[in-house]
Amino acid sequence: MRKYFLPIMTACALAAACAGDKPLEDSGPPSGDTRARQIIHSSFNLDSESLAGLLSGLPAANRDAILAEARDFLGLMESLLSGARTSFQDPGSLLFLVDKKHPLPEGWEPGGLARLAEYPLRLSRDNLELRGIVMDDLLAMNQAAQADGVNLLLSSTYRSAAYQKTVYERNVRELGQAAADRESARPRHSQHQLGTVIDFGSISDDFTGTKMERWLDANAADYGFSLSFPEGYEELTGYRHESWHFRYIGRPAARMCGRFFGGIQQIMLEFLRDRGNDFAAAFRGNAAF
Repeated sequence: MRKYFLPIMTACALAAACAGDKPLEDSGPPSGDTRARQIIHSSFNLDSESLAGLLSGLPAANRDAILAEARDFLGLMESLLSGARTSFQDPGSLLFLVDKKHPLPEGWEPGGLARLAEYPLRLSRDNLELRGIVMDDLLAMNQAAQADGVNLLLSSTYRSAAYQKTVYERNVRELGQAAADRESARPRHSQHQLGTVIDFGSISDDFTGTKMERWLDANAADYGFSLSFPEGYEELTGYRHESWHFRYIGRPAARMCGRFFGGIQQIMLEFLRDRGNDFAAAFRGNAAF
């Protein structure tokens, strides 16, 4: 399993790094109580102090990594916010937080599902579906894997709330409540209901260390896929390590996750849920910082 390391830097590193840079934008000379502000990125109404405020609450390693490369972080944030869906509270967003504490709305199901049997993919069964927005990157990833001698097997994808209920109840019967809750989501709490998740291979611990798992671990993020439940983070995610469970979050978000959040999807999604719309306001120039 890939180990995640982040540079540890203090917030003052940003000021030192930017001290010699020519500002991208300047609000002009101080006038009265108004001070000149150095805008970090031309698409955001943010200075370093405002950015640091938006990052409060993040683990120190993630916060310092962002402050050390603030312009690159905001460039990736711009890519997220330039998409068709910019509300991180919208279940249709690729970055909507779904976990044990944050369920999908009652009755919500994704639209635009594509039947995977109609595509050149290796499937465990022919009734698998995913949202259409996933398909271009999935097909590109599948082709790249084949070029490297890896034949990806898609074993579980979209699940309705009703189907997830049967999966969860079966696991409770077979494993007991405590064990089931470590690896099976209750209905409305499963990422699978989003229609953007793939379980690959055997869907078991036997998958770890296989050629397919190693290839996905090294390459899936390049195509917008993120491992949801990494090893050693059960207390954070609520689920034990699942080396086979990948969620499509799009290429910019996957790059952001790997570069600034140590590859830990949960930390990034919680951050975007809490602060993403503040960045959206700054991106549109409507935030009063």
